[in-house]
Amino acid sequence: MEYTDNTVLIVDDEPAVLSSLKRLLRILKCHVITTVSAIEALELLKTHSVDMVISDMRMPEMAGECFLEQVAKNFPDCERVVVSGYADVQATIDAINKGQVSRFISKPWEDDDVLNLVKRSFEHALLKKENARLSEETKQQNLELQALNESLDLKVQARTEQLKVANQSIKNSYRAVVRMFSTLTARRLGVKASSNNQTLNLICATVAKQAGLEGSELKQLYFAWQLRQIGKLSFSDDLIRVPYLKLDVEQQRTFQTHPLLAQAATLMVKPLYPAGKIISQHKEYLDGTGYPKKLKGDEISYRAQVLAVVNDYVELLYGFYDERPYSTIEAINYLQTTAAERYNQNIVTILIAAIKALSDTGDAINDKCIHSDQLAKGMKLTRDLISEEGIMLLSAGQRLDDISIARIREIESNLDDDLQIYVSQ
Repeated sequence: MEYTDNTVLIVDDEPAVLSSLKRLLRILKCHVITTVSAIEALELLKTHSVDMVISDMRMPEMAGECFLEQVAKNFPDCERVVVSGYADVQATIDAINKGQVSRFISKPWEDDDVLNLVKRSFEHALLKKENARLSEETKQQNLELQALNESLDLKVQARTEQLKVANQSIKNSYRAVVRMFSTLTARRLGVKASSNNQTLNLICATVAKQAGLEGSELKQLYFAWQLRQIGKLSFSDDLIRVPYLKLDVEQQRTFQTHPLLAQAATLMVKPLYPAGKIISQHKEYLDGTGYPKKLKGDEISYRAQVLAVVNDYVELLYGFYDERPYSTIEAINYLQTTAAERYNQNIVTILIAAIKALSDTGDAINDKCIHSDQLAKGMKLTRDLISEEGIMLLSAGQRLDDISIARIREIESNLDDDLQIYVSQ
């Protein structure tokens, strides 16, 4: 094997030794530099890439161990070999300790031993160079990989942000769709948009949270609350403008399909599937008297039980169930006593507490229905006072005084009508 890329520096004060070693190494095709001066050798090392230094121990300018010590200090990658005789044992030991030599050649030497030694040195140098090259290549690849990872991280972050924005946009779209259908349904049912809607939404959300619902369960219940009436959109005015108890048997049978019609409508929007399931059960009752499938007890999901309590409270409150609107106290009495077997009473208790808390902050009504002879100065109307002909006599929120009380009683007398008067408790 030829070693044309490798260099050996031979330092010896005897030219004959230099010549002999140079001639011996010619077979390896390597570069051979020779010098009789250790000082000159140190200068040569500064300007030449040398893989191996072969140094005699006895030189006039600088002892071999001192020279090799300098080489070890300033050129640590250069392999160091000592040429020594038997008389130089102590100097050789010093060279090993100070110059950190790896091998030594004894005088007189065997040519094959020298050739094998130099070959191993060159091969070791080649391995070191290859290792250095691979290390540098690995380092560069690691830097490139790091840069790629950083670039990828930035792209992932940017993409994640885009997905968040897109996901939020989709969520907003769902909410907008839900609000749109809720508004359209309310208009079709003749319910005017007002602050009452916000109040009812707040009651529903408060009860649901206090009932232990959170996260996606809470969100789906709220969607169900908003969309629970959409099954009625195809009904005639006779079905949707008349209280449920005033419908005949055939009309009630038709009316009782609205939860399933609402569920079918939600099936067109996959994220609303869970809400549709809740809607399909929100008129089912624990005692099995509900509709459309007359489910009982645990057959009805907990979220549907929550919605049933809040929905029926609202229907009682606004006259959708019975022939006249119930006051808060009447609606609660119905849920808690008259039809107690229908509802989860733990949820009813939560509803009562929510209404009390929200009414204390002005975010919900908590009223009772009284006759005009029970009116007293300072009472506050919680709902518009409307005659049987639909004429609004006084608006909700008005504080009664002696004049307004007298006017109410006079109207009752003139119209021969018992007005439904709702005042705060």
